[in-house]
Amino acid sequence: ELLAAAAAANGVAALRALTASELLRVYPSGKRVGSTNLDPLPTWRCGGQMAALNYQAHDRAVWINQGKFAANGGCGWVLKPPRLLCGASAAAALAPAPLLLRVSVLSGHDLPPPEPGLIERSLMRSTSRSSRRSLFASEGSGGGGRPDSPGSPNRCKPPARKSAVDPFVVIEVTGAAADAADTCSARTQTVSGGGENPEWGETFEFEVAEPDVAVLLFTVWDDDVLSADDFMGQYALPVRCLRRGVRCVPLRRADGTPHEGAPCLLVRVESESQKQEGKAI
Repeated sequence: ELLAAAAAANGVAALRALTASELLRVYPSGKRVGSTNLDPLPTWRCGGQMAALNYQAHDRAVWINQGKFAANGGCGWVLKPPRLLCGASAAAALAPAPLLLRVSVLSGHDLPPPEPGLIERSLMRSTSRSSRRSLFASEGSGGGGRPDSPGSPNRCKPPARKSAVDPFVVIEVTGAAADAADTCSARTQTVSGGGENPEWGETFEFEVAEPDVAVLLFTVWDDDVLSADDFMGQYALPVRCLRRGVRCVPLRRADGTPHEGAPCLLVRVESESQKQEGKAI
């Protein structure tokens, strides 16, 4: 887990030159006694082939990892971008154009019940509680996990649904250092009493610096005023796999498995290359 220090000392370009011909595996420090995870994105950005994670932790790092490898049907591997397989001079010529992504979060349908205390939103990247314009990129969202230990009373039945659910959606673009800034996260307004089928109709924009390594993550939460917000669902996928138009985004549990039924978000995705102004891609 010394990748960040190595990148700071030698530069990202030096690590990319190394991984163009050598294998690099990065894994969590042994000091992570709580089985927390490192962020796999810096590893991928440097061309690292393997980012090991603690899979007993159903957290943001695991969701991003699942989204990354969804690009190849979840078979366990994806091809590195061509620019990470060659020297620095050739890599510059192969660098993708920055991408302007515009995503409208239209509505939610048959949202799953919240899971109180399952995941602390404080462990996620902090975002303003007010709706704000920001740089957005992707199509995806959701899935609330549920206790699944043998002694859990909820193992064979869904958790009880609250009488009133106040859902909101958090959207993040992750990848390059520029895509990890606070400007690449956004939050919709809370729909008070929105229940299973809330409507938002909010649009966000994201300028994605390196779309070939960026991953977009949706998380859905139940807004609680007097306690921590409750997790409801998540979904992630690579920005380069986005398809334009109105899309149905399935929601998944914290462990990445699908819910019963078909909970989803309805979103509209538009994209535009920053080097080809006015031409959608």
